Amino acid sequence: MHDYSKLGLICGIEIHQQLAGKKLFCACPAEIRDDEPTCEIKRKLHAVAGELGNIDPAALHEMLRDKSFTYRFHPDSSCLVELDEEPPHPINKDALKVALEMVLLLNATPAAECQVMRKTVIDGSNTSGFQRTMLVGTDGYVKLGEKRINIPSICLEEDAAKIIERGGKESIFCLDRLGIPLIELGTDPDITSPAEAREVAEKLGMLLRATGKVRRGLGTIRQDVNVSINGGTRVEIKGVQALNDIPGLIENEISRQLALLEIRGELKARGFKEFKPDVSKCTQLFKDCESKIVKGKTIFGAIIPKFKGLIGKELMPDYRFGTELAGIARDAAGLRGIFHSDELPAYGVSQKEVDSVVKFLKPGNKDAFILLACDEKRAEIVFERIASRCNFALFGVPKEVRRADGTITKFMRPLPGSARMYPETDEPLVPITKELLASIKVSKTPEEEEKELIKLGLSKDITGQLIHSRVLSDFKELAKAYGKDVKLSFIASCVLASPDNVDVAEVLSLVASGEITKDSVTDILEIMSKENISAKEAADKLGLVMLEKEEIKRIISEIAKKNAGAPFGKIMGEAMRELRGKADPALVKSILEEVLS
Repeated sequence: MHDYSKLGLICGIEIHQQLAGKKLFCACPAEIRDDEPTCEIKRKLHAVAGELGNIDPAALHEMLRDKSFTYRFHPDSSCLVELDEEPPHPINKDALKVALEMVLLLNATPAAECQVMRKTVIDGSNTSGFQRTMLVGTDGYVKLGEKRINIPSICLEEDAAKIIERGGKESIFCLDRLGIPLIELGTDPDITSPAEAREVAEKLGMLLRATGKVRRGLGTIRQDVNVSINGGTRVEIKGVQALNDIPGLIENEISRQLALLEIRGELKARGFKEFKPDVSKCTQLFKDCESKIVKGKTIFGAIIPKFKGLIGKELMPDYRFGTELAGIARDAAGLRGIFHSDELPAYGVSQKEVDSVVKFLKPGNKDAFILLACDEKRAEIVFERIASRCNFALFGVPKEVRRADGTITKFMRPLPGSARMYPETDEPLVPITKELLASIKVSKTPEEEEKELIKLGLSKDITGQLIHSRVLSDFKELAKAYGKDVKLSFIASCVLASPDNVDVAEVLSLVASGEITKDSVTDILEIMSKENISAKEAADKLGLVMLEKEEIKRIISEIAKKNAGAPFGKIMGEAMRELRGKADPALVKSILEEVLS
Protein backbone atom coordinates (compact mmCIF):
# COMPACT_ATOMS: atom_id res chain seq x y z
CA MET A 1 0.00 0.00 0.00
CA HIS A 2 1.29 3.47 -0.92
CA ASP A 3 1.61 6.59 1.23
CA TYR A 4 -1.05 8.60 -0.65
CA SER A 5 -0.35 11.91 1.10
CA LYS A 6 3.38 11.72 0.35
CA LEU A 7 2.71 10.82 -3.28
CA GLY A 8 0.24 13.69 -3.68
CA LEU A 9 -2.51 11.39 -4.93
CA ILE A 10 -5.56 13.21 -6.24
CA CYS A 11 -8.47 11.44 -7.79
CA GLY A 12 -11.86 12.20 -9.28
CA ILE A 13 -14.81 9.96 -10.17
CA GLU A 14 -17.28 10.17 -13.05
CA ILE A 15 -20.51 8.16 -12.85
CA HIS A 16 -22.59 7.35 -15.92
CA GLN A 17 -26.04 5.93 -15.09
CA GLN A 18 -28.63 4.85 -17.70
CA LEU A 19 -32.24 5.91 -17.18
CA ALA A 20 -35.32 3.80 -17.87
CA GLY A 21 -38.11 4.66 -20.32
CA LYS A 22 -37.48 6.13 -23.78
CA LYS A 23 -34.32 7.27 -25.53
CA LEU A 24 -33.19 10.86 -25.09
CA PHE A 25 -33.96 12.27 -28.55
CA CYS A 26 -36.56 9.88 -30.01
CA ALA A 27 -39.41 7.60 -28.91
CA CYS A 28 -37.44 4.33 -29.23
CA PRO A 29 -37.38 2.17 -26.07
CA ALA A 30 -34.39 2.43 -23.73
CA GLU A 31 -33.83 -1.33 -23.82
CA ILE A 32 -30.99 -3.68 -24.75
CA ARG A 33 -32.18 -6.50 -27.03
CA ASP A 34 -31.05 -10.14 -26.81
CA ASP A 35 -32.11 -11.19 -30.30
CA GLU A 36 -29.83 -10.80 -33.33
CA PRO A 37 -30.08 -7.46 -35.22
CA THR A 38 -31.60 -7.72 -38.71
CA CYS A 39 -30.00 -4.68 -40.42
CA GLU A 40 -26.58 -3.06 -40.71
CA ILE A 41 -24.79 -0.05 -42.21
CA LYS A 42 -21.08 0.84 -42.60
CA ARG A 43 -19.32 4.16 -41.97
CA LYS A 44 -15.81 5.70 -41.83
CA LEU A 45 -14.50 8.39 -39.47
CA HIS A 46 -13.12 11.72 -40.76
CA ALA A 47 -11.39 14.22 -38.43
CA VAL A 48 -12.39 17.85 -39.12
CA ALA A 49 -11.46 21.15 -37.50
CA GLY A 50 -13.60 22.39 -34.61
CA GLU A 51 -15.12 25.83 -34.18
CA LEU A 52 -11.69 27.31 -33.35
CA GLY A 53 -10.01 25.71 -36.33
CA ASN A 54 -8.24 23.00 -34.29
CA ILE A 55 -8.37 19.28 -35.01
CA ASP A 56 -8.81 17.14 -31.90
CA PRO A 57 -5.66 14.98 -31.44
CA ALA A 58 -7.67 11.92 -30.39
CA ALA A 59 -9.88 12.23 -33.51
CA LEU A 60 -6.82 12.56 -35.73
CA HIS A 61 -5.29 9.49 -34.03
CA GLU A 62 -8.35 7.40 -34.91
CA MET A 63 -8.69 8.74 -38.47
CA LEU A 64 -5.08 7.86 -39.30
CA ARG A 65 -5.84 4.24 -38.47
CA ASP A 66 -8.19 4.17 -41.52
CA LYS A 67 -10.84 2.24 -39.61
CA SER A 68 -14.34 1.39 -40.77
CA PHE A 69 -17.36 0.90 -38.50
CA THR A 70 -20.28 -1.48 -38.93
CA TYR A 71 -23.54 -0.70 -37.11
CA ARG A 72 -26.13 -3.43 -36.56
CA PHE A 73 -29.65 -2.59 -35.42
CA HIS A 74 -33.32 -3.60 -35.02
CA PRO A 75 -35.61 -1.30 -37.05
CA ASP A 76 -38.23 -1.32 -34.27
CA SER A 77 -35.83 -0.16 -31.52
CA SER A 78 -33.43 2.12 -33.44
CA CYS A 79 -34.73 4.79 -35.81
CA LEU A 80 -33.27 7.33 -38.26
CA VAL A 81 -32.06 9.45 -35.32
CA GLU A 82 -29.69 6.66 -34.23
CA LEU A 83 -28.59 6.18 -37.86
CA ASP A 84 -27.79 9.93 -38.08
CA GLU A 85 -30.15 10.23 -41.04
CA GLU A 86 -32.65 12.46 -39.23
CA PRO A 87 -32.30 15.38 -36.78
CA PRO A 88 -32.91 14.62 -33.09
CA HIS A 89 -36.48 14.97 -31.81
CA PRO A 90 -37.33 17.27 -28.85
CA ILE A 91 -35.63 16.18 -25.65
CA ASN A 92 -37.23 13.49 -23.44
CA LYS A 93 -38.74 15.63 -20.63
CA ASP A 94 -39.04 12.65 -18.24
CA ALA A 95 -35.28 12.06 -18.47
CA LEU A 96 -34.64 15.77 -17.94
CA LYS A 97 -36.76 15.70 -14.78
CA VAL A 98 -34.74 12.78 -13.37
CA ALA A 99 -31.52 14.69 -14.06
CA LEU A 100 -32.94 17.76 -12.30
CA GLU A 101 -34.01 15.58 -9.36
CA MET A 102 -30.36 14.52 -9.03
CA VAL A 103 -29.35 18.20 -9.15
CA LEU A 104 -31.59 18.82 -6.12
CA LEU A 105 -30.45 15.67 -4.30
CA LEU A 106 -26.83 16.78 -4.72
CA ASN A 107 -27.52 20.25 -3.28
CA ALA A 108 -26.57 21.73 -6.66
CA THR A 109 -27.76 24.81 -8.54
CA PRO A 110 -30.01 24.04 -11.54
CA ALA A 111 -28.99 25.61 -14.85
CA ALA A 112 -31.15 28.53 -15.99
CA GLU A 113 -31.51 26.80 -19.35
CA CYS A 114 -30.11 23.69 -21.01
CA GLN A 115 -28.03 24.05 -24.16
CA VAL A 116 -27.51 20.72 -25.93
CA MET A 117 -23.85 20.40 -27.00
CA ARG A 118 -22.03 18.10 -29.39
CA LYS A 119 -19.00 16.34 -27.89
CA THR A 120 -16.60 14.81 -30.43
CA VAL A 121 -16.42 11.00 -30.17
CA ILE A 122 -13.68 9.27 -32.12
CA ASP A 123 -13.95 5.54 -31.43
CA GLY A 124 -16.93 4.97 -33.75
CA SER A 125 -19.41 4.42 -30.92
CA ASN A 126 -21.64 7.26 -32.21
CA THR A 127 -22.84 7.19 -35.82
CA SER A 128 -22.66 11.00 -35.98
CA GLY A 129 -19.08 11.27 -34.68
CA PHE A 130 -20.32 13.16 -31.62
CA GLN A 131 -22.33 12.65 -28.45
CA ARG A 132 -25.15 15.01 -27.43
CA THR A 133 -24.81 16.27 -23.88
CA MET A 134 -26.12 19.12 -21.75
CA LEU A 135 -25.30 20.70 -18.41
CA VAL A 136 -28.29 20.62 -16.03
CA GLY A 137 -26.71 21.66 -12.73
CA THR A 138 -23.53 22.96 -11.09
CA ASP A 139 -21.78 23.23 -7.73
CA GLY A 140 -23.23 20.17 -6.02
CA TYR A 141 -21.63 18.01 -3.32
CA VAL A 142 -21.88 14.89 -1.20
CA LYS A 143 -20.45 14.44 2.28
CA LEU A 144 -18.34 11.61 3.65
CA GLY A 145 -18.57 12.28 7.36
CA GLU A 146 -17.42 15.89 7.63
CA LYS A 147 -15.52 15.88 4.34
CA ARG A 148 -17.18 17.53 1.36
CA ILE A 149 -16.68 16.04 -2.11
CA ASN A 150 -17.57 18.67 -4.68
CA ILE A 151 -19.53 17.80 -7.82
CA PRO A 152 -19.04 20.75 -10.19
CA SER A 153 -21.31 19.45 -12.94
CA ILE A 154 -24.37 17.25 -13.43
CA CYS A 155 -25.04 16.45 -17.09
CA LEU A 156 -27.66 14.61 -19.12
CA GLU A 157 -26.38 12.91 -22.25
CA GLU A 158 -27.04 10.07 -24.68
CA ASP A 159 -25.28 6.71 -24.28
CA ALA A 160 -23.05 5.32 -27.02
CA ALA A 161 -23.54 2.24 -29.19
CA LYS A 162 -22.47 -1.09 -27.70
CA ILE A 163 -19.26 -2.63 -29.03
CA ILE A 164 -19.74 -6.15 -30.41
CA GLU A 165 -16.33 -6.79 -31.94
CA ARG A 166 -13.21 -4.61 -32.09
CA GLY A 167 -10.65 -5.48 -34.78
CA GLY A 168 -7.56 -3.88 -36.29
CA LYS A 169 -9.35 -2.14 -39.17
CA GLU A 170 -13.04 -2.69 -38.40
CA SER A 171 -15.21 -2.35 -35.33
CA ILE A 172 -18.78 -3.67 -35.07
CA PHE A 173 -21.42 -1.98 -32.89
CA CYS A 174 -25.07 -2.58 -32.00
CA LEU A 175 -27.29 0.53 -31.90
CA ASP A 176 -29.73 -0.60 -29.15
CA ARG A 177 -27.80 1.31 -26.50
CA LEU A 178 -27.16 4.42 -28.60
CA GLY A 179 -29.40 7.27 -27.39
CA ILE A 180 -30.37 5.79 -24.00
CA PRO A 181 -30.43 8.71 -21.49
CA LEU A 182 -27.39 8.89 -19.20
CA ILE A 183 -26.84 11.00 -16.13
CA GLU A 184 -23.18 11.96 -15.78
CA LEU A 185 -21.87 13.09 -12.40
CA GLY A 186 -18.27 14.26 -12.09
CA THR A 187 -16.45 15.08 -8.86
CA ASP A 188 -13.60 17.51 -8.37
CA PRO A 189 -10.21 15.87 -7.64
CA ASP A 190 -11.07 15.94 -3.91
CA ILE A 191 -10.54 12.20 -3.35
CA THR A 192 -7.24 11.32 -1.67
CA SER A 193 -7.32 7.52 -1.23
CA PRO A 194 -8.53 4.43 -3.14
CA ALA A 195 -10.96 3.49 -0.34
CA GLU A 196 -12.46 7.00 -0.41
CA ALA A 197 -12.92 6.71 -4.20
CA ARG A 198 -14.94 3.54 -3.74
CA GLU A 199 -17.04 5.15 -1.00
CA VAL A 200 -17.83 8.19 -3.18
CA ALA A 201 -18.80 5.99 -6.15
CA GLU A 202 -21.07 3.89 -3.92
CA LYS A 203 -22.73 6.96 -2.39
CA LEU A 204 -23.45 8.50 -5.81
CA GLY A 205 -24.80 5.18 -7.07
CA MET A 206 -27.16 4.95 -4.10
CA LEU A 207 -28.47 8.47 -4.73
CA LEU A 208 -29.13 7.63 -8.38
CA ARG A 209 -31.00 4.44 -7.41
CA ALA A 210 -33.01 6.46 -4.85
CA THR A 211 -34.83 8.16 -7.74
CA GLY A 212 -36.33 4.78 -8.72
CA LYS A 213 -36.01 5.75 -12.40
CA VAL A 214 -32.69 4.21 -13.38
CA ARG A 215 -32.09 1.10 -15.48
CA ARG A 216 -30.83 -1.93 -13.60
CA GLY A 217 -28.50 -4.77 -14.48
CA LEU A 218 -24.93 -5.28 -15.70
CA GLY A 219 -23.60 -2.38 -17.74
CA THR A 220 -26.31 0.12 -16.77
CA ILE A 221 -23.90 2.07 -14.54
CA ARG A 222 -20.25 2.75 -15.35
CA GLN A 223 -17.55 4.53 -13.40
CA ASP A 224 -14.57 6.41 -14.84
CA VAL A 225 -11.68 7.21 -12.51
CA ASN A 226 -9.15 10.03 -12.99
CA VAL A 227 -5.82 9.53 -11.21
CA SER A 228 -2.62 11.56 -10.85
CA ILE A 229 0.36 11.78 -8.49
CA ASN A 230 3.23 14.25 -7.99
CA GLY A 231 5.37 14.27 -11.12
CA GLY A 232 2.76 12.30 -13.06
CA THR A 233 -0.25 13.52 -14.99
CA ARG A 234 -4.00 12.96 -15.20
CA VAL A 235 -4.91 9.56 -16.58
CA GLU A 236 -8.55 8.65 -17.20
CA ILE A 237 -9.54 5.03 -16.55
CA LYS A 238 -12.77 4.22 -18.36
CA GLY A 239 -15.42 1.55 -17.96
CA VAL A 240 -15.00 0.42 -14.33
CA GLN A 241 -17.90 -2.00 -13.79
CA ALA A 242 -17.45 -3.19 -10.19
CA LEU A 243 -17.15 -0.94 -7.14
CA ASN A 244 -14.70 -3.38 -5.54
CA ASP A 245 -12.30 -2.96 -8.50
CA ILE A 246 -11.85 0.78 -7.88
CA PRO A 247 -9.25 0.61 -5.04
CA GLY A 248 -7.13 -1.96 -6.91
CA LEU A 249 -7.26 0.04 -10.15
CA ILE A 250 -6.06 3.20 -8.39
CA GLU A 251 -3.29 1.31 -6.55
CA ASN A 252 -2.08 -0.17 -9.84
CA GLU A 253 -2.25 3.16 -11.67
CA ILE A 254 -0.13 4.70 -8.89
CA SER A 255 2.39 1.86 -9.36
CA ARG A 256 2.37 2.38 -13.14
CA GLN A 257 3.01 6.13 -12.88
CA LEU A 258 5.78 5.60 -10.30
CA ALA A 259 7.46 3.02 -12.57
CA LEU A 260 7.22 5.37 -15.58
CA LEU A 261 8.85 8.13 -13.51
CA GLU A 262 11.65 5.69 -12.62
CA ILE A 263 12.11 4.89 -16.32
CA ARG A 264 12.30 8.63 -17.03
CA GLY A 265 15.04 9.05 -14.41
CA GLU A 266 17.04 6.12 -15.76
CA LEU A 267 16.79 7.38 -19.35
CA LYS A 268 18.06 10.80 -18.27
CA ALA A 269 20.95 9.15 -16.44
CA ARG A 270 21.82 7.15 -19.57
CA GLY A 271 21.78 10.24 -21.79
CA PHE A 272 18.79 9.10 -23.86
CA LYS A 273 17.90 11.37 -26.79
CA GLU A 274 14.96 11.37 -29.18
CA PHE A 275 15.39 8.82 -31.98
CA LYS A 276 13.77 7.63 -35.18
CA PRO A 277 13.69 3.87 -35.71
CA ASP A 278 16.08 2.37 -38.26
CA VAL A 279 14.08 -0.69 -39.36
CA SER A 280 15.91 -3.71 -40.80
CA LYS A 281 14.60 -6.89 -42.41
CA CYS A 282 15.75 -9.84 -40.27
CA THR A 283 13.84 -12.73 -41.89
CA GLN A 284 17.03 -14.58 -42.96
CA LEU A 285 18.14 -14.86 -39.31
CA PHE A 286 15.07 -16.99 -38.48
CA LYS A 287 15.06 -19.45 -41.41
CA ASP A 288 15.66 -22.40 -39.04
CA CYS A 289 13.52 -21.04 -36.17
CA GLU A 290 11.00 -23.52 -34.75
CA SER A 291 8.72 -20.89 -33.23
CA LYS A 292 5.18 -21.17 -34.65
CA ILE A 293 4.76 -17.42 -34.22
CA VAL A 294 7.83 -16.68 -36.36
CA LYS A 295 7.94 -19.57 -38.83
CA GLY A 296 7.14 -18.53 -42.40
CA LYS A 297 6.74 -14.83 -41.43
CA THR A 298 8.62 -11.73 -42.54
CA ILE A 299 10.60 -10.41 -39.56
CA PHE A 300 11.61 -6.79 -38.99
CA GLY A 301 13.83 -5.45 -36.22
CA ALA A 302 14.94 -2.10 -34.80
CA ILE A 303 17.17 -0.89 -31.98
CA ILE A 304 15.55 1.01 -29.08
CA PRO A 305 18.52 3.02 -27.75
CA LYS A 306 19.22 3.13 -23.98
CA PHE A 307 16.20 0.90 -23.19
CA LYS A 308 17.97 -2.31 -22.14
CA GLY A 309 16.19 -3.71 -19.06
CA LEU A 310 13.48 -1.03 -19.24
CA ILE A 311 11.14 -2.68 -21.76
CA GLY A 312 10.80 -5.60 -19.36
CA LYS A 313 10.25 -3.35 -16.31
CA GLU A 314 7.05 -4.17 -14.43
CA LEU A 315 4.55 -1.30 -14.27
CA MET A 316 1.68 -3.24 -12.67
CA PRO A 317 1.23 -6.89 -11.66
CA ASP A 318 1.86 -9.03 -14.80
CA TYR A 319 2.09 -5.85 -16.88
CA ARG A 320 5.38 -4.44 -18.18
CA PHE A 321 6.48 -1.52 -20.33
CA GLY A 322 6.73 -4.11 -23.10
CA THR A 323 3.03 -4.92 -22.55
CA GLU A 324 2.33 -1.23 -23.16
CA LEU A 325 4.30 -1.34 -26.43
CA ALA A 326 2.52 -4.56 -27.45
CA GLY A 327 -0.80 -2.78 -26.89
CA ILE A 328 0.36 0.04 -29.17
CA ALA A 329 1.25 -2.53 -31.87
CA ARG A 330 -2.20 -4.07 -31.53
CA ASP A 331 -3.88 -0.67 -31.60
CA ALA A 332 -1.88 0.64 -34.60
CA ALA A 333 -1.88 -2.39 -36.88
CA GLY A 334 -3.76 -5.27 -35.29
CA LEU A 335 -0.57 -7.19 -34.35
CA ARG A 336 -0.98 -9.76 -31.61
CA GLY A 337 2.31 -8.80 -29.94
CA ILE A 338 6.00 -7.97 -30.21
CA PHE A 339 9.32 -9.65 -29.32
CA HIS A 340 11.88 -7.64 -27.34
CA SER A 341 15.39 -8.30 -26.09
CA ASP A 342 14.46 -8.11 -22.38
CA GLU A 343 12.36 -11.29 -22.72
CA LEU A 344 14.29 -13.31 -25.33
CA PRO A 345 15.04 -16.18 -25.74
CA ALA A 346 11.36 -17.21 -25.39
CA TYR A 347 8.31 -18.24 -27.45
CA GLY A 348 10.42 -20.75 -29.43
CA VAL A 349 13.09 -18.18 -30.34
CA SER A 350 16.45 -19.68 -29.30
CA GLN A 351 19.59 -18.07 -27.87
CA LYS A 352 21.33 -18.79 -31.19
CA GLU A 353 18.76 -16.61 -33.02
CA VAL A 354 19.03 -13.88 -30.38
CA ASP A 355 22.83 -13.83 -30.85
CA SER A 356 22.33 -13.58 -34.64
CA VAL A 357 20.03 -10.55 -34.19
CA VAL A 358 22.56 -8.85 -31.86
CA LYS A 359 25.35 -9.46 -34.36
CA PHE A 360 23.18 -8.12 -37.23
CA LEU A 361 21.59 -5.05 -35.55
CA LYS A 362 24.65 -4.22 -33.39
CA PRO A 363 22.85 -2.70 -30.35
CA GLY A 364 25.01 -0.82 -27.83
CA ASN A 365 25.66 -1.89 -24.25
CA LYS A 366 22.48 -0.29 -22.90
CA ASP A 367 20.34 -0.67 -26.03
CA ALA A 368 17.35 -2.94 -26.52
CA PHE A 369 15.80 -4.25 -29.72
CA ILE A 370 12.29 -5.10 -30.85
CA LEU A 371 11.20 -7.65 -33.48
CA LEU A 372 7.90 -7.71 -35.39
CA ALA A 373 6.43 -10.53 -37.49
CA CYS A 374 4.35 -8.75 -40.14
CA ASP A 375 4.43 -7.05 -43.56
CA GLU A 376 6.65 -4.03 -44.25
CA LYS A 377 3.90 -1.38 -44.23
CA ARG A 378 2.59 -2.45 -40.83
CA ALA A 379 6.15 -2.71 -39.46
CA GLU A 380 6.81 0.93 -40.40
CA ILE A 381 3.58 2.12 -38.75
CA VAL A 382 4.19 0.13 -35.55
CA PHE A 383 7.85 1.11 -35.18
CA GLU A 384 6.94 4.79 -35.63
CA ARG A 385 4.32 4.50 -32.87
CA ILE A 386 6.65 2.54 -30.58
CA ALA A 387 9.45 5.08 -31.11
CA SER A 388 7.02 7.90 -30.30
CA ARG A 389 6.01 6.19 -27.04
CA CYS A 390 9.63 5.47 -26.09
CA ASN A 391 10.61 9.08 -26.85
CA PHE A 392 7.81 10.31 -24.60
CA ALA A 393 9.17 8.10 -21.78
CA LEU A 394 11.78 10.85 -21.25
CA PHE A 395 8.91 13.09 -20.06
CA GLY A 396 7.32 10.49 -17.76
CA VAL A 397 3.57 9.77 -17.78
CA PRO A 398 1.58 10.47 -20.98
CA LYS A 399 -1.90 12.01 -20.80
CA GLU A 400 -4.13 9.21 -22.01
CA VAL A 401 -7.37 7.29 -21.68
CA ARG A 402 -7.00 3.72 -20.44
CA ARG A 403 -9.53 0.90 -20.30
CA ALA A 404 -10.22 -0.97 -17.07
CA ASP A 405 -9.64 -4.72 -17.28
CA GLY A 406 -10.26 -6.07 -13.80
CA THR A 407 -7.75 -4.14 -11.67
CA ILE A 408 -5.23 -3.39 -14.43
CA THR A 409 -5.58 -0.88 -17.26
CA LYS A 410 -4.78 -0.95 -20.97
CA PHE A 411 -4.06 1.88 -23.39
CA MET A 412 -7.08 3.14 -25.36
CA ARG A 413 -6.17 6.52 -26.88
CA PRO A 414 -4.59 9.92 -26.12
CA LEU A 415 -6.55 12.15 -23.73
CA PRO A 416 -8.94 14.27 -25.86
CA GLY A 417 -8.13 17.95 -26.34
CA SER A 418 -10.30 20.99 -25.64
CA ALA A 419 -11.56 21.44 -29.24
CA ARG A 420 -14.16 18.69 -28.94
CA MET A 421 -17.32 20.47 -27.69
CA TYR A 422 -19.60 22.74 -29.72
CA PRO A 423 -23.34 23.65 -29.73
CA GLU A 424 -26.01 21.33 -31.17
CA THR A 425 -27.86 23.43 -33.76
CA ASP A 426 -30.79 20.99 -34.14
CA GLU A 427 -32.03 21.31 -30.53
CA PRO A 428 -33.56 24.49 -29.01
CA LEU A 429 -32.58 25.84 -25.62
CA VAL A 430 -34.64 24.27 -22.81
CA PRO A 431 -35.52 26.80 -20.05
CA ILE A 432 -35.45 25.43 -16.48
CA THR A 433 -38.43 27.28 -15.04
CA LYS A 434 -39.65 27.51 -11.44
CA GLU A 435 -42.76 25.62 -12.55
CA LEU A 436 -40.64 22.76 -13.96
CA LEU A 437 -38.59 22.48 -10.76
CA ALA A 438 -41.75 22.62 -8.60
CA SER A 439 -43.21 19.67 -10.54
CA ILE A 440 -40.30 17.41 -9.54
CA LYS A 441 -40.90 15.16 -6.56
CA VAL A 442 -37.50 14.74 -4.90
CA SER A 443 -36.82 11.23 -3.57
CA LYS A 444 -35.58 10.56 -0.06
CA THR A 445 -31.82 10.33 0.44
CA PRO A 446 -30.38 6.97 1.58
CA GLU A 447 -29.95 8.41 5.09
CA GLU A 448 -33.63 9.40 5.20
CA GLU A 449 -34.68 6.01 3.83
CA GLU A 450 -32.63 4.25 6.50
CA LYS A 451 -34.37 6.12 9.31
CA GLU A 452 -37.81 5.29 7.90
CA LEU A 453 -37.03 1.57 7.41
CA ILE A 454 -35.77 1.24 10.98
CA LYS A 455 -38.97 2.97 12.17
CA LEU A 456 -40.96 0.27 10.34
CA GLY A 457 -39.26 -2.34 12.51
CA LEU A 458 -36.58 -3.64 10.14
CA SER A 459 -33.22 -4.54 11.67
CA LYS A 460 -30.18 -2.36 11.00
CA ASP A 461 -28.58 -5.24 9.07
CA ILE A 462 -31.51 -5.77 6.67
CA THR A 463 -31.97 -2.00 6.33
CA GLY A 464 -28.31 -1.63 5.35
CA GLN A 465 -28.63 -4.39 2.76
CA LEU A 466 -31.71 -2.76 1.22
CA ILE A 467 -30.15 0.70 1.11
CA HIS A 468 -27.02 -0.63 -0.62
CA SER A 469 -28.97 -2.86 -3.01
CA ARG A 470 -30.75 -2.17 -6.29
CA VAL A 471 -34.06 -3.55 -4.96
CA LEU A 472 -35.13 -0.91 -2.42
CA SER A 473 -37.89 0.41 -4.70
CA ASP A 474 -39.10 -3.19 -5.25
CA PHE A 475 -39.27 -3.74 -1.49
CA LYS A 476 -41.31 -0.55 -0.98
CA GLU A 477 -43.84 -1.56 -3.64
CA LEU A 478 -44.18 -5.11 -2.27
CA ALA A 479 -44.42 -3.87 1.33
CA LYS A 480 -47.29 -1.62 0.29
CA ALA A 481 -49.09 -4.53 -1.45
CA TYR A 482 -48.50 -7.36 1.06
CA GLY A 483 -47.33 -5.71 4.31
CA LYS A 484 -50.69 -6.27 6.05
CA ASP A 485 -50.49 -10.06 5.64
CA VAL A 486 -46.74 -10.76 5.55
CA LYS A 487 -44.03 -9.48 7.89
CA LEU A 488 -41.91 -6.70 6.37
CA SER A 489 -38.68 -8.45 7.40
CA PHE A 490 -39.78 -11.53 5.42
CA ILE A 491 -40.64 -9.40 2.36
CA ALA A 492 -37.21 -7.78 2.59
CA SER A 493 -35.48 -11.17 2.83
CA CYS A 494 -37.37 -12.45 -0.22
CA VAL A 495 -36.51 -9.38 -2.31
CA LEU A 496 -32.83 -9.51 -1.35
CA ALA A 497 -32.54 -13.26 -1.99
CA SER A 498 -34.55 -13.55 -5.19
CA PRO A 499 -32.81 -13.98 -8.59
CA ASP A 500 -33.35 -11.21 -11.17
CA ASN A 501 -35.61 -13.33 -13.40
CA VAL A 502 -38.15 -14.12 -10.66
CA ASP A 503 -41.41 -12.27 -9.88
CA VAL A 504 -41.34 -12.04 -6.07
CA ALA A 505 -44.87 -10.59 -6.04
CA GLU A 506 -46.26 -13.96 -7.23
CA VAL A 507 -44.60 -15.75 -4.31
CA LEU A 508 -45.71 -13.22 -1.70
CA SER A 509 -49.25 -13.36 -3.06
CA LEU A 510 -49.34 -17.12 -2.36
CA VAL A 511 -47.89 -16.60 1.14
CA ALA A 512 -50.42 -13.85 1.91
CA SER A 513 -53.36 -16.02 0.76
CA GLY A 514 -52.13 -19.00 2.81
CA GLU A 515 -51.54 -21.23 -0.24
CA ILE A 516 -47.85 -21.79 0.59
CA THR A 517 -45.79 -21.45 3.76
CA LYS A 518 -42.87 -19.16 4.38
CA ASP A 519 -40.63 -22.22 4.75
CA SER A 520 -41.28 -23.21 1.15
CA VAL A 521 -40.32 -19.87 -0.41
CA THR A 522 -36.57 -20.54 -0.82
CA ASP A 523 -37.21 -23.78 -2.73
CA ILE A 524 -39.93 -22.15 -4.86
CA LEU A 525 -37.73 -19.17 -5.79
CA GLU A 526 -34.93 -21.53 -6.83
CA ILE A 527 -37.12 -23.66 -9.12
CA MET A 528 -38.80 -20.55 -10.58
CA SER A 529 -35.38 -19.20 -11.56
CA LYS A 530 -34.03 -22.46 -12.96
CA GLU A 531 -37.09 -23.45 -15.01
CA ASN A 532 -38.61 -20.00 -15.68
CA ILE A 533 -42.05 -21.01 -14.37
CA SER A 534 -44.63 -19.27 -12.17
CA ALA A 535 -44.73 -19.51 -8.38
CA LYS A 536 -47.90 -21.67 -8.48
CA GLU A 537 -46.32 -24.06 -11.01
CA ALA A 538 -43.16 -24.29 -8.88
CA ALA A 539 -45.18 -24.99 -5.70
CA ASP A 540 -47.20 -27.69 -7.47
CA LYS A 541 -44.08 -29.26 -8.96
CA LEU A 542 -42.37 -29.43 -5.57
CA GLY A 543 -45.53 -30.57 -3.78
CA LEU A 544 -45.35 -27.56 -1.48
CA VAL A 545 -48.96 -26.40 -1.67
CA MET A 546 -50.46 -25.84 1.80
CA LEU A 547 -52.45 -28.85 3.08
CA GLU A 548 -55.94 -28.60 4.58
CA LYS A 549 -56.08 -28.59 8.38
CA GLU A 550 -57.76 -32.02 8.58
CA GLU A 551 -55.01 -33.58 6.42
CA ILE A 552 -52.33 -31.94 8.59
CA LYS A 553 -54.01 -33.36 11.70
CA ARG A 554 -54.16 -36.87 10.19
CA ILE A 555 -50.43 -36.84 9.34
CA ILE A 556 -49.48 -35.51 12.79
CA SER A 557 -51.62 -38.15 14.51
CA GLU A 558 -49.80 -40.92 12.62
CA ILE A 559 -46.40 -39.46 13.50
CA ALA A 560 -47.41 -39.14 17.19
CA LYS A 561 -48.59 -42.78 17.25
CA LYS A 562 -45.30 -44.03 15.73
CA ASN A 563 -43.31 -42.02 18.28
CA ALA A 564 -45.45 -42.72 21.34
CA GLY A 565 -43.64 -41.82 24.54
CA ALA A 566 -40.96 -39.73 22.76
CA PRO A 567 -40.25 -36.15 23.93
CA PHE A 568 -42.34 -33.37 22.40
CA GLY A 569 -39.31 -31.87 20.60
CA LYS A 570 -38.52 -35.15 18.81
CA ILE A 571 -42.10 -35.60 17.60
CA MET A 572 -42.25 -31.94 16.51
CA GLY A 573 -39.04 -32.40 14.52
CA GLU A 574 -40.46 -35.46 12.75
CA ALA A 575 -43.70 -33.60 11.99
CA MET A 576 -41.83 -30.61 10.52
CA ARG A 577 -39.66 -32.85 8.34
CA GLU A 578 -42.79 -34.42 6.93
CA LEU A 579 -44.79 -31.20 6.58
CA ARG A 580 -42.07 -28.68 5.69
CA GLY A 581 -43.44 -26.30 3.09
CA LYS A 582 -46.95 -27.79 3.39
CA ALA A 583 -48.05 -26.43 6.77
CA ASP A 584 -47.37 -23.40 8.92
CA PRO A 585 -45.00 -24.34 11.83
CA ALA A 586 -47.23 -22.55 14.38
CA LEU A 587 -50.23 -24.57 13.19
CA VAL A 588 -48.21 -27.83 13.33
CA LYS A 589 -47.22 -27.10 16.93
CA SER A 590 -50.78 -26.24 17.92
CA ILE A 591 -52.22 -29.43 16.38
CA LEU A 592 -49.47 -31.61 17.89
CA GLU A 593 -50.19 -30.21 21.37
CA GLU A 594 -53.87 -30.97 20.81
CA VAL A 595 -53.16 -34.55 19.62
CA LEU A 596 -50.80 -35.33 22.50
CA SER A 597 -53.22 -33.94 25.10
